[in-house]
Parts: sequence; C-alpha cells; structure tokens
Amino acid sequence: MAELVHLRLEHTLPELEEMERIGLFPKNEIKSVIKKRSNLEYKLRRNQKRKEDFLKYIEYEIALLSLIEKRRERLLCEAKKTEIDTSIAKRINRLFKAVISRYPEDEKLWLDQIKFCKRMKWFDTISALHTRLLQVHSKNPSLWIMAAKWEMEENRSPENARQILQRGVLINSMSGILWREYFRMELMYTDLIQKRRAILEPHSLKSVTSEEDDVVLSGQVANVVYDKAVEVFDDVEYALSFIQVCLDFDFGLRHIEHILEDVEKRFPDKEETLDALAKKPLLYIEEEIKKGKETGIKKKTTLDRINGEIHKKYEEAVKKLPTEKMWSFYIDYVLDLLNSAKEGKKLELQNTALSVIQAASEVNCLSVQYCSEMVDLLFEKGDVDEGLSTAITHARKFNKIDLWYKCLTYHIQCLRDHDEIYKLLTEAVNAVDEMDSITLWKLGVHWLSLSDPDKISVFFESGIKRRKEISTPLKEMYLEQLALRRDISDVRELYKRFKKMGSLSPVIVQKMIRIEKARLSAPIKKLRKYYEDGIHEFGSENVDIWLDYMKLEIEHPGGESTNYGVIYWQAKRTLKPDYLKEFQARVMDLTTCAQVPSCLLLIS
Repeated sequence: MAELVHLRLEHTLPELEEMERIGLFPKNEIKSVIKKRSNLEYKLRRNQKRKEDFLKYIEYEIALLSLIEKRRERLLCEAKKTEIDTSIAKRINRLFKAVISRYPEDEKLWLDQIKFCKRMKWFDTISALHTRLLQVHSKNPSLWIMAAKWEMEENRSPENARQILQRGVLINSMSGILWREYFRMELMYTDLIQKRRAILEPHSLKSVTSEEDDVVLSGQVANVVYDKAVEVFDDVEYALSFIQVCLDFDFGLRHIEHILEDVEKRFPDKEETLDALAKKPLLYIEEEIKKGKETGIKKKTTLDRINGEIHKKYEEAVKKLPTEKMWSFYIDYVLDLLNSAKEGKKLELQNTALSVIQAASEVNCLSVQYCSEMVDLLFEKGDVDEGLSTAITHARKFNKIDLWYKCLTYHIQCLRDHDEIYKLLTEAVNAVDEMDSITLWKLGVHWLSLSDPDKISVFFESGIKRRKEISTPLKEMYLEQLALRRDISDVRELYKRFKKMGSLSPVIVQKMIRIEKARLSAPIKKLRKYYEDGIHEFGSENVDIWLDYMKLEIEHPGGESTNYGVIYWQAKRTLKPDYLKEFQARVMDLTTCAQVPSCLLLIS
C-alpha cells in the first residue's frame, strides 16, 4: 500500500515543483500539500473504502485549484497552466470517476462531476457524462431534461438535445413533463431554424436549407410530439398545458390552433375545453387592434367587440354545460376584467360581474368562493340591504366560516340592530364546524367589548363550556376582559372557577400571572400559588414555568433567593428526561445573566 501511495505522490511532484518555481507557493506550503495528499491517498488505499474519503480528497483538490486561480490573478501569473491547473483538474476528474464507479446510484456525485466539468469548460466530457448518467438513471425525467437543456443552450447542439429527449420519452413514456419539454425543444429548434433562414435568405442561400428544416419550420414535428403526448395522457388539462409553452414563441399561434382543434375533438364536453375556446379571441387581440387602427377603428371599440364575442361564447358554454365548474370559469373571466379595468369602466363591469354571479346562483351553480365576491360587489355598488340579505342567505346555505364572518362584519359595520347581530352571532358559532369557530368567537368578543360590555360575560359563559380548542383561548380573553372592567378579586374568583372546571393550560396560568404582575404591588404568595398550579398541571413537560418561577424568587422584592435552589431540584425531579437537557442549558443562561448569589450557582 505504501509503495502505491508513494508512486501516486511522485506523479504530483512535477506540478508542485512548477508551483514553487513560478512563485505560486513557497516551500513550506508545498510540504503541507504533500503531507495532506499523502494522508488522503492512504485513506483511499484501505481495504474498506468509504465515499467520504473520496469526497474529502475531491474537496481538497478543488479548494487547492481555487487557491491557485486566486494567486495567479493576484500575481498576474499565467505560466505553466497546463502543467499545474490542468494536471490538478484531471486528477479531480479521475477521483470523481473512481467514486462514481463504486457508487453509481448516487445522483449527486454525477451532478457534482458535471458541475466541475462545466467549470473547466470540458464540453466533450460533459456530453459523455450525460450519456453515462442517463444509462444509469434512465427513469429520472429531470435528468433527461437537464442534459437536453445543456446540449441546446450551452453546447449549441440542438441535434443532440432532440436525440436525448427522443430517447427520454421512449424510456419514460408516462412522464408528462418530459413530453412537454420535448415539445418545447422542438419549438426551440423551429425558432433556431427560422432565425438561421432569416440570415441566409437575404444572400440567396435558400438551397442550403434541407427538407428536414422545412418539416420543422412547418410545425409538423412539434405537432406530432403533442399528438403522441395526448395519446398517452388522455387528460384535457394536460393537453391545454401545452398552450402555455406555445406562448413563449412568436409563431406559437399556429400550434395553439392545432391544440384547440384537437382538444375540441377529444374533449368536447369538458368545461376546460369550452373555457379555452371562449378565450380564444384573446390570442389575436394585438392583431385585431392593429387591423382596427389601420381601418380607423378605435382600440376601445375593438376591445369591446372582442369581449362581447367572449361573453357570447361563455353564455353558450353555460347553456351547453350548466355546471358549477363551467360557471366558475365564466365568473373568473369577468372578475379578471373587473380587477384590471380602469376606474371609468368599473361600474359597468361590476354590473356585468354581478349579473353573471347572480345567474349562476339562480341555477344553483355558484360555488362558495364566489358568494363572498357577490356580497362585496353589492356593497361596492351601495346596495346595502341586498348585500346584507345575500350575505345571510349564503352564510346559512353553506355554513362556511368565511361567509359567516363576512356576514357578521358587514352587519356590524352597517350598525344594524344590536339584538339582530347577537342573534346572528349565536347562530353562526353553532352552525359552522366547531373547530373553525374560534374566529367568530373572537369577533364576537371584540364587538361586544365595544358595543355591550355588560353582555360579554354571557357570551363568554357560553363559550368556555366548549371543547378545549375553543374554551382555552376564550378563557384567556375572559380573564383579560374582566381585568379591564372589574376588581382583581373578581378575576381571581374566575381563575378559581377555571381551576375547578378541569386542568389548567399554560396560557391560562401565564395570563393570570401577567395580570397579577401588572398591578403596582403583586403579592408574591399569589404568584407562587399560580406557579405551583402550573407545575402541578403541566410541570413535567414545560420548562418555561420552572425558569419563570426561579426568576420570580430572584427578581420580586418579596422573593427568597434560597427558594431558587429548591425550585431547581424540584424541577430536576419533575421534568421528563426529554426536557432536562434544555432545562439545564437555560438554567446556565439564567444564572449567568441574573444576579444569583454565588452559593446558588453551584446547583447548575
């Protein structure tokens, strides 16, 4: 083993001698490099070779190469690059080959080697690596796409890129993204041929274009790729996803036409098909505006005509397919128009949007998400009574938290009758899923605290009997509200009630402690009692309660420093093992920051 290591090191001596001779590294650094390489070589010669040893060697050599490049830049020295830099780079590449031959399943190793080769601009090596990588990891579509993209964009070889994706879709015929990227690649190739022909044609060199180029230019190849893809994936959304790819190219419209014709034949009764066909005039909007200007027609007139055509197609679509999904596509379109409209056009579009939404509601094809939009539109128009009536109707119909919240919010903002709002609030918290109802409870608390503080206790009392997820935050708010309006004795009585009702949660105990501490002279006996309550209820799994208790004895004027150690040992006995390490670490921080008597620091 030693002889092989020495042989390897001898091979590196010429580059090291050159590094010293041209002044890149002094003699002591050269010795350090030899020593480090010797250690790394010995690790690679062990019987049980480890991936980590190869990676450390590669990491060291790459760092060395980077250091050489920096020193060359600083010293303005370009001499002996082949003998030094290239020699080290080739050694790194050999190390990559060695580790990959042992661990070919590790994709990251392949990608790291490719990244290194890109740095060295070894394009032929990268192409060969891609070929080997795809042989080993042939079922990973992203690797095929990566390789094809590199061939197309960096190696300037569209032929190689197309061949890679052709093989990729043969092996991974069920990969939707691979088919779509193959389609994109063919469009990129068409774009390249078009630009090439544009340069050649002015010089009367049309004869150099091949028959294959004409097939590509006509769009036949890309259309065949699309056709094959949708034969594999019989899905309308997937088919329409190719349109987005086409939009990146100036000539994409002809391919979009092909896709829409195909989709109309394959999926004539799908909502997505009718939606795409309705929006088809938008593809030609710039062209129509240009034609209009040439004939003296204003842009606004052209846009109104196109939007009229689209509305007509949507009206036909919802008659043909009167489904919630189809109406949703129609509503989305009119809302998009409204959101992008100028101020002078908004009123007209608000009426249009309301008309469409109400039409969907009348045939029971309005989804929940648009009920909220409908209410907002009515209020924006100033139809307050109809807006409130609609809000209640849809809130009761769907019993969704968002609809009830909006309904109550608008009633509160419009200053409707107090009893009416309270009745709606009570109905709402009982109608929605209880797990979601806390938002409505909080809204009710906020509203009652401002409008009818005397009634808020009744509201709280109905809430604290609910499940823990609802009652716990309400109990916390109840204590806070009572502290603002009543004497501390009333708050303490309420806390005692909570204690009798069942186990206390950390937020309730902490809230009571904060309320007591907010007073000018918080009695330490009371505070100790709350901490003891917390320790009893959740002290085995809560580090904060112990640390806060210890700080109380240090910081409170009535505290006793001797209790600090008592609490510490009590915590060590009570806390579960999983929490002890965190407790010990935080006690160290506490004793460092706080002014703890030196005799007490011994406990930690």
